[in-house]
Amino acid sequence: MSESILVLRIKNRLGSKDVNTVILKQKEIKIIVKEELGHLLLIDADDCNEMFLLASLFHHSMKSHDVIYLEREDTRYTDLFIFNGAINPLTQKELRKIKSSIEYCKPVVCKLPLINTHDETVWDTWKHWKYDEELRIKADKDMAIINSSQLGFELLVNSCAYLATSYVGHSHFDCHSTKTSPELIIRNIARN
Repeated sequence: MSESILVLRIKNRLGSKDVNTVILKQKEIKIIVKEELGHLLLIDADDCNEMFLLASLFHHSMKSHDVIYLEREDTRYTDLFIFNGAINPLTQKELRKIKSSIEYCKPVVCKLPLINTHDETVWDTWKHWKYDEELRIKADKDMAIINSSQLGFELLVNSCAYLATSYVGHSHFDCHSTKTSPELIIRNIARN
């Protein structure tokens, strides 16, 4: 992780807690989020660089406990919030408050280290069962939420890095999300 990009980060006061949010525009980073038919959440990355960026965002949220907000720029797409619900137990109302306060908060520029490789040895000790139901996903036409545990973030980071280095076009996370969650599908569009 030697390369990095600059991202905007804001701090919100929600009740008695401070929440840091990294804000990225989907069109600028070439990662598009769509909700389809009420039971699918698609995250489409243009190619390998964007897939590594997505892995880096999941990794950043896992390590820093920041909320990641991928802002849509078109009503065909869906805003996406990514966070660890155990660290930041946020409601949809609080997420909407973060979204509406962005233009009033002074952003700080910070560096986001980029992942640019995938360590294949992670699969040697991989135990599928420990990642089951580690993702809680909610999605509607306007806003989607990925509320993940530390293990869920580990799963997402490794899966995205694998999608960037392999010729596997997509990965389904239905067995890793709760039974009431929409199915999450992450796709590397160039290799799909």
